Amino acid sequence: MTTPREEAARWFIRMHRDAGAQPGAADAAAWRTWMDADPRHAAEYAAFEALWQDFDSTPRTEALATAVNTAARQRRNTRRAAITRGVLGVAGLGTAGLLAWRGWLEWQDATVFALARDSAIGERIVLNLPDASVLTLGPASRIATRYTRRRRAVVLEQGEALFDVARDADCHFTIDAGQARITVLGTRFTVNRLPGLVRVSVEHGTVRLAVKGAEGEPSLLLQAGEVGELPDESAGAVPGADGAHASPRPRRVQRDARDSFSSIERGLIVFDSAGLGEIAATLSRWRRQPVRAAVADGTGGPRITAAVQRADVESFLDALPRIAAVRVQERDGATWLAPRSTAPEKIRKN
Repeated sequence: MTTPREEAARWFIRMHRDAGAQPGAADAAAWRTWMDADPRHAAEYAAFEALWQDFDSTPRTEALATAVNTAARQRRNTRRAAITRGVLGVAGLGTAGLLAWRGWLEWQDATVFALARDSAIGERIVLNLPDASVLTLGPASRIATRYTRRRRAVVLEQGEALFDVARDADCHFTIDAGQARITVLGTRFTVNRLPGLVRVSVEHGTVRLAVKGAEGEPSLLLQAGEVGELPDESAGAVPGADGAHASPRPRRVQRDARDSFSSIERGLIVFDSAGLGEIAATLSRWRRQPVRAAVADGTGGPRITAAVQRADVESFLDALPRIAAVRVQERDGATWLAPRSTAPEKIRKN
């Protein structure tokens, strides 16, 4: 089944195949019927017309046409390219089509909107995007957004964000976070970059969690209420028991997806069997003095479940040694967390 864009490309070629000649009555009538059948047809055809006119108005048109004619004569004298001023085949008809199609793709991939923002410690920022999507940036977080005519892309460079994505079946929305790529049509979910992993929690809709740049690797579809995680070597993933770094694979985890929304929306920080690395990274988003973990998650240490209001972060740190086997120390301009079994002199910077 062809798409409106492919059909528009074929109609454009059919209506402009012979330079300087008007299309026949039958072609014109069929083209008009196709144009009237669906509003998307006229929009896609207009885009090809705009591309054609852009080529016509720029010096590179003549250079492209000359190159195309030269290549065509060398390839096959009996099949001459009928490319004159302003007329380029669009949809892969020989060299001319490839050149024009490349120009079309460049036009499609040109940036139409870009935004980079970062939030301060304890700050949350709501961003209204041009497609009616809404992005809420969590504290101490950073994103870069780029929209083209066929793709909406966000890079979560650090921290966490809540996405309420407007549905557009022709323009997927993707988020890159470390080694993870999240793809969605329209849904509401959060993405959280933690030490050694990326966590995705879905409120409604469906998202795909996969390893970025690994199209052949398994991916994970997450539905409403589900949580998925992907080990992230770029954020300090812990090697396996044999010391080797296995290829990361997304996995579904048993967590309450609502916990991830409460931090961004209400400032309620929820830890569910969290290791010291996750606790340190999360608390650092809410206080000026950073919190560091003396051991990486996955290498031992206590697991803690707790709910902390943003205003109670200091009280939580003070109480932590009394509620878990954790040692809390102020050292080198940071607050260090270590399992109680770790001697103070053995605490080192990550």
